[in-house]
Amino acid sequence: MGKGVKLGPLGEELAARFLKRKGYKILERNYRCPFGEVDIVALHRGTLVFVEVKTRKSLAFGHPAEAVDLRKQRRLQRIASCYLGQRRLGEIPVRFDVVALSLGEDREFDLIQDAFSPEPL
Repeated sequence: MGKGVKLGPLGEELAARFLKRKGYKILERNYRCPFGEVDIVALHRGTLVFVEVKTRKSLAFGHPAEAVDLRKQRRLQRIASCYLGQRRLGEIPVRFDVVALSLGEDREFDLIQDAFSPEPL
């Protein structure tokens, strides 16, 4: 990885390519609303998927997915609610996935589908 390359945007780009190969249709990247930002909004087999991407240079400080704690999960749910309201999508199935990416010697992608169950908003 060259100097000046930001880890977050690089991870998001790699994750988007990875998800496309897995059959996801990327609808939006870096969707923002007053509650925050979600890295990727995609459609996968009829389900609207909000994807959080976590990238690390190594696993020395733990698995990247561990960074999606309860506080982050609640924020993602509020962002999803905002997205659904703005797009007037109604009753479409929704899930939350996490792509954990380690950029060590070997790039490792870990796709965690349905990473957490949403609480009623």
